[in-house]
Amino acid sequence: MALQLTAVRAALATAIMVAPVLSARLLGADRATAQRVSWLTRMTAVRDGALAVGGLAAVRGPGSPTPWLIGAAASDAVDALVIAQALRQGRVHGLTATAVVPLAAVAAVSGAITATRCARRAGRAARRPGQS
Repeated sequence: MALQLTAVRAALATAIMVAPVLSARLLGADRATAQRVSWLTRMTAVRDGALAVGGLAAVRGPGSPTPWLIGAAASDAVDALVIAQALRQGRVHGLTATAVVPLAAVAAVSGAITATRCARRAGRAARRPGQS
């Protein structure tokens, strides 16, 4: 599951980086606002890209994906809260923004559960006799 979560994050980060104005518009921001904050939208894409690359490297290599998954889960939880608040304040609107809130919350919970499972697996592997 760690591989799937980090791969989806990488794909989303790429899409946001390539089309920051469209990404903000899909959340319900007007064109002028989306253009003004495209730099901020790209910063979000870089954050998600870094979490994805770190997580993918850990999944594929000798490291643990747990810290990367925890960081991603925290990021997704904050995204859900911030977008929900923006919806309540009328700063963003529309079906996509409304759908992002529960999707981000589910991603946060999935990431936290996966991080916990990875940490447990790593702990069990470390306790096995005869392994270095």
